[in-house]
Amino acid sequence: MINNYIKENLDKNNVRNLNQLESVLREICQRIILIGLSQTTFFNYAAFYGGTCLRIFHSLNRWSEDLGFQVTSSEAASKINLDDYAVYCKNELESYGLLTTISSKESYDIGEIRRRYFDISIYDLACQYLKTQSINKEKKISIKLEVSTVYIPKAKYEIKLLTSPSFSSVLCFDYSSLFSGKISALLLREWRSRIKGRDYYDYMFYLSHDVKFNMEYLKEKLSYSLNKNMDNIDIVNIKKMLKEKFEETDYNEVINDVRQFLFSEKDINGLRKEFFIESLDVLECK
Repeated sequence: MINNYIKENLDKNNVRNLNQLESVLREICQRIILIGLSQTTFFNYAAFYGGTCLRIFHSLNRWSEDLGFQVTSSEAASKINLDDYAVYCKNELESYGLLTTISSKESYDIGEIRRRYFDISIYDLACQYLKTQSINKEKKISIKLEVSTVYIPKAKYEIKLLTSPSFSSVLCFDYSSLFSGKISALLLREWRSRIKGRDYYDYMFYLSHDVKFNMEYLKEKLSYSLNKNMDNIDIVNIKKMLKEKFEETDYNEVINDVRQFLFSEKDINGLRKEFFIESLDVLECK
């Protein structure tokens, strides 16, 4: 029997195939995990940030995969027992009829990022909802929960109310600090093997909503990541750095990365070099 809340959301999103079901169910599970975390002390020590935060609380018009958090003080990392918090989330997921296992390895706690994976079986749900048996019995979705244990000051936070599937309070980076995190990602991801087109798409989303980025937090982020003092930079410097990045970007790669997360192919139209260069004219900080 499919849980009523899950069925209502699948119906509302007009789910007709397995790929659509996975996307909608992933977001449902992200919300349920946030509910589980809100029932613990987790948000005393960490705040929600990244693309999924933007999707759930600011209506970003694309799907997002993982749940990202960052500690809110230098002492917070020692207070977080991720295994205990993950159990709360597992129990919450299973209360919606979603058979869940937690993936945890020693390597997940090495370095700055702590990770846990929720592997959620979708075979029974997919068979019942899509009315087909031609689905791999081992079919699962996996949701990664990441906590950055490095405290970076000057971010601002706000409490956001999650209203679906139930009411919960979630500590989030505020809009301006979220934007700073995205600009930082744009400037610093060149070491990766491929372009993350979602960064470019999200950057334009912030601008389309007239968001001003948190300059002080961006300075702290860049100082930490580049291991040098960036206190003297200003918005002119940031625009210059972004322009260099936009000039060298392969926008075919941007489109290839982000396409699978978009609701409509029309959203690809603005992902052009000249659009990003011109965007610098309206970029502002606070």
